[in-house]
Amino acid sequence: MAMASSKAIMTTTEATAITSFPITIYENPMPYSQRQLLRHDHRQPYRLHTDKKIPKLKFGDLLVEVYGIGLNPADWKSADLGCLLPSPCGLNGREFIGRIIAAEIDPKCSLQLGEWVLAVPTDYRDVRKSTFQEYTIVCCYNAIRIPKHVDPFKVASMGVAYVAAGLSLGVCLGVTFTKGPKKREFNLLEIARRRPEDIPDDIIDEVFDALAPCYQAQPGEWLLVYGASTMTGQIIIQLAKLGGLKVVGVAELSKHQQLLQSLGTDILVESSDLDQAKRDIKQLVPGSLRFAVDTVGPQTAAWCQEVLAERTSGSKLSHLVALAAPPTTYSPNIQVHTVPIKLFHTSQYVGGYLSKWLYELLDMHKLLLPEVERIPGGLDAINEALEILKQGKTAGKGIVIRIKEPNTLIGSLSQA
Repeated sequence: MAMASSKAIMTTTEATAITSFPITIYENPMPYSQRQLLRHDHRQPYRLHTDKKIPKLKFGDLLVEVYGIGLNPADWKSADLGCLLPSPCGLNGREFIGRIIAAEIDPKCSLQLGEWVLAVPTDYRDVRKSTFQEYTIVCCYNAIRIPKHVDPFKVASMGVAYVAAGLSLGVCLGVTFTKGPKKREFNLLEIARRRPEDIPDDIIDEVFDALAPCYQAQPGEWLLVYGASTMTGQIIIQLAKLGGLKVVGVAELSKHQQLLQSLGTDILVESSDLDQAKRDIKQLVPGSLRFAVDTVGPQTAAWCQEVLAERTSGSKLSHLVALAAPPTTYSPNIQVHTVPIKLFHTSQYVGGYLSKWLYELLDMHKLLLPEVERIPGGLDAINEALEILKQGKTAGKGIVIRIKEPNTLIGSLSQA
């Protein structure tokens, strides 16, 4: 659907020819095959294949040589549970950083061959865009340019969290943000609603019916974030502050208090005793509390729902974004939202705004980057790293697998 919407506003006669990366920069010509990591059965490790085809470009695509892969919980859940994979022999992976080596795009696309990009393939059914391979595809409007002064490996594990955070706040809660030196306002929910033809049927209710204009979050209102120290929680806090919200962060403070304070969290609450946490919130947060985001699971989502139900005042509904899983029962005065993650690729306007905004935030140093653990070893190292992620040993850190080692300094590469 993303490709169809791209062609709706671009004619194929405008497309440039597929262009190889300049020989003066690349030491070797484009290979005819690549290595891929495939899952063959549930609960089995991924298996390495060494003679797979390079993905083919379609109009609007960039071909990227992968240098680093950021791992996400969905990567091990897919292998264990058999979900989110389009075929029994599945190619997986949710985000990566790399350099553009070929393109078949409209000349208006500002991205250039050789640039470093961060990519978040939310359209997991298109295996050309999966991450666990050496060369992969990203749509032009979904490619996030990495500023020249930023080490690409430092942002390689934040893409999924950023997209989830941006859609949670911008679409599910209707937060208005500003962009550019002139601080121009943009509202992702309004942007999405302008093009109903870009909205798949399974998320159309979330986009058009889940949040009335009178309920959208306004500057000065409070947002409760459970799992504030998670990668997604860290970015939600920062984006919420940029949108003018005040934030209550619930986390294990003995480990994460200093981090959460550095992100600008207004009130911190200890998560080890949720009954006491509820009392603390009642005492510390003045006025109404209408918005919450849970990043952990159904039990904590249910707790957030209880907190909102007790604090809602007036006739306005409260709104809970359940990023991991919704509560098993629902409160009549709480609207529970599921993040329409695929909107990032089905709507080139929503995806384009998010991609360009992240470049700006990174370029202007407006986001504190998450701590990252870099693991060498290429595709061979992914199975062991996923086990670390599954066991919950990362504690708010990102895991980045180094697929290729740049042969010069990152700064030199990003300026090439």
